[in-house]
Amino acid sequence: MNIRYSPKLPRHLALHNRTWLVWLLLAATVLLASPSIGRVNADVFSVEPDDPNIHYVGRWDTSVPGIYRGYWAGTSLTMGFTGTSAKLRLGDVAAPSRSNIYVSIDGGPFKLYPSALGLVNLTPQRLLPGEHTLTVVTRDIRDTIVFRGLLLDEGAETVAVPERDRWIEFVGDSITVGYKNPDVALDSYAWLTGEKLGVDHTQIAYTGICLTDGVSCNGLPPRGMSEQYFKLQPLDYADSPEWNFQGRQPDAVVVNIGTNDGRAQIDRNVFTQTYVRFLERLRQAHPDAELFVLRPLHGYMNKETQQAVELRQADGDTKLYVIDTAGWLSEGDYSDGLHPSVEGNRKMADRLSEALQNAWDE
Repeated sequence: MNIRYSPKLPRHLALHNRTWLVWLLLAATVLLASPSIGRVNADVFSVEPDDPNIHYVGRWDTSVPGIYRGYWAGTSLTMGFTGTSAKLRLGDVAAPSRSNIYVSIDGGPFKLYPSALGLVNLTPQRLLPGEHTLTVVTRDIRDTIVFRGLLLDEGAETVAVPERDRWIEFVGDSITVGYKNPDVALDSYAWLTGEKLGVDHTQIAYTGICLTDGVSCNGLPPRGMSEQYFKLQPLDYADSPEWNFQGRQPDAVVVNIGTNDGRAQIDRNVFTQTYVRFLERLRQAHPDAELFVLRPLHGYMNKETQQAVELRQADGDTKLYVIDTAGWLSEGDYSDGLHPSVEGNRKMADRLSEALQNAWDE
């Protein structure tokens, strides 16, 4: 008699094996049904920050390959692209930081993306096929954008955008930042003036800062714009490297500062001397630029500002001008008695763009 031995597993082991078998079958089914698994971003086109069709405006740190950092409010990038979708890649994996940014597609209204980080889908509703433009802007003084590139449709490509003929750099304090307004940088007279004139523009400005160095204005670190202007980063970075002024130079620099110095009762002679030295260093950094100095609103340090300009003009600076802001705004054009409202900034932009255009037309 032949006896066949058929071992029988305990019930709990048999159930365990059957469970694993079910999971294996399910995994195999998913793999067969989803050919894209195992191919990271196989259906998208990755755009790196060094793409030549991305136009950067402002102070960008490009020293780390694949990660570009943009500092100061109103810093921007613009590019063209084809396809129907776009996703931003933001943030440093080693040191993630969020930032508030505005995005405009095809020249449409800017949309705020608060605390943006990681992969940011800009087109939850896909665009029509064809060429598109994209502009990204930082909102406020502490919104550092850490840009790692974009993801576009598979088969899409980047496209160069038309270059603007001129570039204006605006230097100042909270009034130039756009402080107290809902959209901050986008509401500022600086941004609005640049857009009215159709030029590239940057805002090297910080809320509460004085021109005079070594003085703590409004509780800030004791560093004035007379020194911070020459740094890559704003006041929050104590060890900021120097800004490299090589490369493209602004065609004009507009300086509007002195309000905080006046409110802090800085010695007027010290302020004048500081302003003279600042204008001298500006000229060294931008030998061919036209320098426009605004007399601050409310009359703060107006005489001292005028005196500093005249001293530099007497020293031979023939491309330095002063613009009087008296009468530009009325009492109702301020949000808090000191900072221009949205409408106040628009009025300033109208007056300033007219003054700059007249200077260029002469």
